This record gives sequence, structure tokens and C-alpha cells, in this order.
Amino acid sequence: MKAFLVRAVSDAARSAFPEAADAPFDVSEPSAGIAADLSTNAALVLAKRLSRQPAAIAEALASRLKKIEGFREVQAARNGFLNFTFTDAFLLRALEERLQDSGPEPRPDRPILIEFVSANPTGPLHIGHGRGAALGDSLARVYRRRGFKVETEYYVNDMGIQMKVLSESVRARHAGLRGEKAVFPENGYQGSYIEGIARDMLAQGRTDFDRYPREALLDLIRSDLESFGVKFDHWFAESDLHSSGKVEKALKDLAAKGAVKEKDGALWFSPSGEEGEAGEKDKDRVLKKSDGKCTYFASDIAYHADKLDRGYGKCLDIWGHDHHGYVPLVEGALAALGAPEGAVNILLYQLVSLKRGGKRVSMSTRSGEFVTLKEVLDEAGRDACRFFFAMRSPSSQLEFDVDLAKKQSNENPVYYVQYVHARVCSIFKEGEKRGILLDETGPLAAGEAAALEAEERRLLLKLGLFEDHLDSVLALSSPHVLTGYLMDLAARFHKFYDRQRVLDAQPERRRARLRILKAVRETVRMGLDLLGVSAPERM
Repeated sequence: MKAFLVRAVSDAARSAFPEAADAPFDVSEPSAGIAADLSTNAALVLAKRLSRQPAAIAEALASRLKKIEGFREVQAARNGFLNFTFTDAFLLRALEERLQDSGPEPRPDRPILIEFVSANPTGPLHIGHGRGAALGDSLARVYRRRGFKVETEYYVNDMGIQMKVLSESVRARHAGLRGEKAVFPENGYQGSYIEGIARDMLAQGRTDFDRYPREALLDLIRSDLESFGVKFDHWFAESDLHSSGKVEKALKDLAAKGAVKEKDGALWFSPSGEEGEAGEKDKDRVLKKSDGKCTYFASDIAYHADKLDRGYGKCLDIWGHDHHGYVPLVEGALAALGAPEGAVNILLYQLVSLKRGGKRVSMSTRSGEFVTLKEVLDEAGRDACRFFFAMRSPSSQLEFDVDLAKKQSNENPVYYVQYVHARVCSIFKEGEKRGILLDETGPLAAGEAAALEAEERRLLLKLGLFEDHLDSVLALSSPHVLTGYLMDLAARFHKFYDRQRVLDAQPERRRARLRILKAVRETVRMGLDLLGVSAPERM
């Protein structure tokens, strides 16, 4: 629907002001209190280019746009905005297009790789990881819905100091279970899961502390993600980068670009060729330590170079906000290697706080004081977790109120939206009992429907904007646009259903309303599926 308006306004601008017709503009739903379906700031944008009054430009555009079939009214506001109201016929045509939708045309672009979660296999996933999982999986689903080829990947950090600490933590617990004295490592992992792994190893007679704990936790992570509705196309191990020689190759490539410097027996990333000041802020720039061991930074550079070598047109990394200081280093290294600008995008999301019984729950991975994703899934259910984790922009902190998520009432946002699907399904089942649906669900003929009521128009307009909202999800890299859309659609449905009859309406109105509700049902179902949430037929 927005695409239709963009084309119409662009054509009018080219006709009236060819010297500035390429100026980009926005199309949006109007502010509350404005009696219109959509608005645009095109006249304001053109006014800056032409150094003219926005109101005069808006009038010139409006005079051309009023001639286009589909607009009932085009209003040039005094502030320069153009406000549009569609005809009933246009909205009903858009409805039929929505119902006959067979999906987008596949895009010829190279595939997109989305890497997310990638939690170290040192413990169970916590709710912060859950937010990253919901974000990445929903974005992948929306990309696919819009015709893109998408692959998803989990990067397994199976090397480094944290894996050593995990091994030593399990070894110490294992010794304790055997009645031996053991020194627990400083900053070791304290969770009860560590003792559980040690007990399993003792029962199986296993002593491969460098392997079994990692594999056990990866199996647990996979299981939790599948319970959350998330499956990855690829699991990529850091150790494979080293065994294949790709880390050393990345370092050689950086050296060839003059982006490394030897200092204090170590190899440092230095894109300017300058040593810089040695200090705390420079420790992350070390690529290879004086003992010859490569750092995580070196592995990460090799990993991203490998992503691009695999032929992806775009790579999206989804990281927790605690990695914000690391982003410039990775971007700088890729730039030094000659990676195209924008080939790798890093999306940061704020972590999650849990509220239970009106109080916040504190979390710490090392001390074992954290709420696992599985625990919250068992308590609140997958649907609530997936929807709640997608309700805020990644840049906003998210408080997960587990008591609210468990409520079976309209206070609970996911229940509020799911109920719409169940309610429409029940209307159709009742219609089948009355024997009226089989003959009345076909496409509306031109001019068949009576004049639309206000509630019908509001529903039709929102339905027509579904794909536009999906484009906004991708533009902002945030599924909160979709949760907001579904909640608004649900509110419009409830208002419609409270005020208008469906099955008991006059035949000419009943036909249109059944078509509208069919589109509501399909749109809610699809929207929920893109979020990884079910659409129950009964509640």
C-alpha cells in the first residue's frame, strides 16, 4: 500500500518539479487526530531542495494526485504534509490482493548470513541469550518472507581461557565427588550444572575434561534452542579456523596490508602502522601473544573473513551490548583487509532483566546465579517468551515480567493477539454450522460491498500495510515493529467486533466482513509465525 503511494507521489513530483524529483521522502500513518489513512513529508523534502514554501509545493502535488484513481481525498495541510484517504474500492481491492497473496518473488541477491546467540559453551543459555535468539530467528524468518535467501549460523567458541576454566571447574568438582581434595579455580564456574556434568563423567568413567563438558553443554544449548523454536543451518567451530590455517592466513593478509606491528614479542593489530600507546585499551588489539598463541581477536578476524569468502552478500552479527567496545576493532580489521563497506553489519541488543513476584532477579554466569532460558520457557511458555523478547527495539533494555507473561487475559500482549486468531476461527466454525460460509467466502465482485464502516476501514488499512511493516522490520533490524503491528491490528479487530455484527449482518455486509476477517486470521497467523509464536484455533 505504501508502495502505491510512493509511486504516485514520485510521479507527481517528477511532473511538477523535475529538478528535485529524486528527493527521498517518508510515508507513514498520520498522527492521532488527523482524519486520513496515510501521510507523506514529500513537500517538506522538496521545499528544502527548491527553497520554496512547503505548503505551496504540497498544493501543487495535491492537484495532480487528486486525479489518480484510488484516492478519495488528498489534502495539503498547512504544515506541508500531504494527507491521503483511500476509496472503499481501493481498500477492498487491496484486501483481495492480500487474500490471494502467494508470497514475494525470490530475490536474485546473494544469500544473507545471520550469526546470533553464539554463546560460549560454558553453561546453559540464560534469558539474555534468549533475546538474541528471538531477535536473530525472527529477522531470518522475515527476510525469507520478503524473498531473500537466508542462512543462520552459531559460532562455537571452543578454544581459549574460558574453555580451560570450564574444564578445570568440572575437574575440581569431579575430584570432590571422589572424596579427594581439589582446588577450585579462581573465577571458576559455580553453577549446579558443573557438578551435574562431573557426576555424569564419574558415572560413565570418563576423564576427558577438555572435551566432555564442552560437548555436554553444546548438546544442552542445542536442545534449549530447539525448544525455543530456533534451529541453525550451520554450527561453526573456532577450532576449525585454526586447524584449517585460516587464522594464520588472516594474520598474513593483515601483514601484507601493513596493518600489524610487532611489539614486546607479540603481534598487534595496527591499521595505521603506528604502535600506539601501550595500555589497558590496547590489550584487545593483540593478535598473537608473546608465547605464540593467537587471541580471540585473531580468530574473529579470520571468522569474518571466512564468511565473506563463502560468498554471502551480507553478513549480520547479533551481539549483546556488552560487546560494544569490540565492534570498532572488528570493523577496523575487516576494513584493513579490504572488505566492502557494509558487507558485515553488527547489531547490538541490550540484555534482559527478569521480574518475578514484582521483584527483579539478579544474574551472574560465573557465580551460577542466573535464570536459564529453559527455566523461563518451562514457566511462561515458548509463545510468551518469543513475543515478549521481540517487543522492544534491540537498543532498548527489556524487562521480562514472567507473571504478566503467564496471564491468560488481554493484559498479556501475546494472549491478546493470539485471541484474535482463535476468535476469528470460532466465527468461521459457527458459520459452517449455520451453512453460510461455503457460499460466501469467494472474492468480492467490483462494487458488491456496501459503503464501509469506520471500523472496517481501519482494519482494511492495517491489513494493507502488513508487508510494509515487514520491510520496516528489516530496515530497522528489529521485530518490535511486527509485535507493535500485531497489537494494533488486534486492537482494531476487538473494536470492530465489539461494534459490528458478522454472521448476523445483512448479506451484502456479511460477505465483506467475512472476507475481512479471513484476512485478519491469515495475517495474524503469519505475523505470529514470523515471530516463532503459535496461532491457536481455540483458547
